[in-house]
Amino acid sequence: MNITVYLGTGGVGKTSVAAASALAKARAGHKCLVLTIDPARRLRTALGLRGDALEQRVELDPPASGELWAAQLDVRETLDEAVRVHGDPKLRQRILAHQIYATIADSLAGMQELMAVERIDQIARRGFEHIVVDTAPSRHALEFLDKPESFALLADSNWVKLVGRTYKFVEATGMLSLGRATIDIYRKLETILGANLVRQVLDFYSIFVAVAEGYGARARKTVAMLRDPAITEFRVVTTPGKALRDARYFSDELESRKFRAGAFYVNRVWRLDPGAAPDEGLAAEVLEWYRDVSGSHAGALRDLEAGFGARVNRIVSVPELERDVDGLAELELIANTIGS
Repeated sequence: MNITVYLGTGGVGKTSVAAASALAKARAGHKCLVLTIDPARRLRTALGLRGDALEQRVELDPPASGELWAAQLDVRETLDEAVRVHGDPKLRQRILAHQIYATIADSLAGMQELMAVERIDQIARRGFEHIVVDTAPSRHALEFLDKPESFALLADSNWVKLVGRTYKFVEATGMLSLGRATIDIYRKLETILGANLVRQVLDFYSIFVAVAEGYGARARKTVAMLRDPAITEFRVVTTPGKALRDARYFSDELESRKFRAGAFYVNRVWRLDPGAAPDEGLAAEVLEWYRDVSGSHAGALRDLEAGFGARVNRIVSVPELERDVDGLAELELIANTIGS
């Protein structure tokens, strides 16, 4: 199995490039899924998807011998699946129906990033040869690599395990067997949040702790796969005007986490040869303007190659299309340029 993760700021065509590379893999005979963890729905437009299904197969015309699937990240559905698959059969329904569970799934900060890694694990277990991940168009996109590891450390901490596994005993004994410091912590929390809410939270965690610990173990395994260059490649999508800045930023951010960028894709490059220009008039001015812009794009590519060519496997130039990407026809044009 191989994983390709696309990174980029807003407006650079990252989703289109990610979807095109997944299409190229399917055309080559592989079973491939492209997963977007971007809350926006750009992937649906790019692949011409219909209906509201979170995951569906994209119908490809012959001679496609592989399969192309597309999936949107849904935080609640991903967490529900984790509970159904990995939770204690005796506790699953109680967890899913718990009031605190609904709050965590629907509104807890950071769940998008935590469930992105869980979703990658779920997809990896289902036999896809290639997984293409389209991250959110943000300079904070790499948080999906940070938060799962932080949560795994928290879930494995002795204090959290103690609270989760001993709450029922504590409740039954009225906390009489706990130390005075621990009793004071509970009382302070009850004063701030209210006794009923604190007890609901502790009750929920006492039945959810095994799922949380299991998530921590799976997150570590998935992040380890993402760190393995034999399995995962990180690709940065940018445009000529942003190329050096984006390359520097994402390379530094990845390296600070002990990852590395494998490729840069410079999208929307003007590189057509307009031919001979008239001597004067509007047409001459337009062609001169086109040559100026095309020349600046070529210069940006040369600068990127000089500055980062030794740090990545390749730098790919993706030409500007004549129209917006709103279906497979346009993705085919990109796929033919970049391959998989």
